[in-house]
Amino acid sequence: MNIDDSFLQIARRQVSDQNSQQIKKEQAANDFEEIFAKHLVKEMTKDSFKMSDNSGVMGSANNLYREHITDALAKELAEQRKLGMADLVTKYWNQSKASSNNH
Repeated sequence: MNIDDSFLQIARRQVSDQNSQQIKKEQAANDFEEIFAKHLVKEMTKDSFKMSDNSGVMGSANNLYREHITDALAKELAEQRKLGMADLVTKYWNQSKASSNNH
């Protein structure tokens, strides 16, 4: 093993670490958008699923149905990045990184 091989291995490891960090940041941004979307959809649909009797079997089935619909809509919104929250988080991290590199 010579110096060039060692340098190449170190460079590959560093690039791999940077890619891994970027993937983790993207996943965190997407997760944040999904959480935000879930709260948004839940708030928007809270009156749509009200029933006069929430204590019986139909009430718990209604709550389960509402939770399923809320999760599905939130996941779809987050995957499409329609709300822009993931993009804002990513943009903030990139600006933070750029400003820390300038100092």
